[in-house]
Amino acid sequence: MARPTTETSIKPLTTATWPDLKDLFARPGDQSRCGCMWFRLTPKEFTATRAAELRETFSERAGTAPSPGLIAYDDGTPVGWVAVAPRLEHPRLRRSTVVVYDDAVPDCWSVSCFYIRPGHRGRGLSTALLAAAVDHAAAHGAAHVEGYPVEPSGRASSSSMFHGSFSLFRRAGFTKVGRRQGRPTVRLTLASLSG
Repeated sequence: MARPTTETSIKPLTTATWPDLKDLFARPGDQSRCGCMWFRLTPKEFTATRAAELRETFSERAGTAPSPGLIAYDDGTPVGWVAVAPRLEHPRLRRSTVVVYDDAVPDCWSVSCFYIRPGHRGRGLSTALLAAAVDHAAAHGAAHVEGYPVEPSGRASSSSMFHGSFSLFRRAGFTKVGRRQGRPTVRLTLASLSG
């Protein structure tokens, strides 16, 4: 697998980097409609909200610490995104029919979304973004980090891969904690990394 270039950097989403995420999401596709608000709203709220309003709401969240995600840059151009935030910020997860949600797991953060710009896929950016997301969560007090990956049986469309792949999370040390409707929920306990 090709690796990101030496010019690759990863920065948190802030008010200052918000234009870079807007640029990254400007290409037609699911990411332009969702604006990374899918998990942050109930299904009814999401359906009733216009795309411009979703982006505006997320831009407001971008100005609040801790950052709700990280942007990857290749030689200064935004090329990748990972959403990572406290699980409590994602009400849809609790109601999901495919996520194993355990209230007893404290201080849990969720890695809910990846997006890699076409032309930059297959270069290890998802791996770099996931590692940075775990570090970001740990730096802000997370005890656990969860993911809700897919397990494609063949070549998958980019729109179906926004959760990340099971193999991506497994390589990063996440373990499966359950499965619903064929979809795994994976978790990394951060204390295990220091012990």
